[in-house]
Amino acid sequence: MKNQMNENNRISKVLTPEEITAIQHCVTTLKKELNFLQNLTPNERKNLPKINSANKIFAEDSIHILEGRPQWIPAALTAEEARKDMTLFEQLDPIILELESLLRQMKDTQMIVGSEVYRVALSVYSLADAARKMPMEGAQSAHELLKTRFTQNNNAPIAKDTVAENV
Repeated sequence: MKNQMNENNRISKVLTPEEITAIQHCVTTLKKELNFLQNLTPNERKNLPKINSANKIFAEDSIHILEGRPQWIPAALTAEEARKDMTLFEQLDPIILELESLLRQMKDTQMIVGSEVYRVALSVYSLADAARKMPMEGAQSAHELLKTRFTQNNNAPIAKDTVAENV
């Protein structure tokens, strides 16, 4: 029975106010250090030319040519700015990977605990249904409340054997 309980309750944690404050402080620090970050419109995101592993060498070669300062390149195109952009691009890459991994873990954890509480809700709904049929005191009103909420907000059809399994 203990293994089944662990499977149904993979995470048992509530953040303390101090932990929340510390996390929010870290996010604030990140935003402060990355104060140059910008947002793109959907149109910009779609239409901007993008660097990738296939064309990165092309971009690096163009910087090397810029550094040679050929006369045929306008003064507005500078190797210094292109090099800074390339360096920042490369510096952001591992940070983005770490943050994406952290965000994925946070979303997965939120999904797990949400699923756990939803399973409990389904079990309570099933138990209220069974108790009202006996009849047991308070079960009818609990079932009616849960039935109203369940039918209004149900995001997936409920299978009777799934509910029974969670009880």
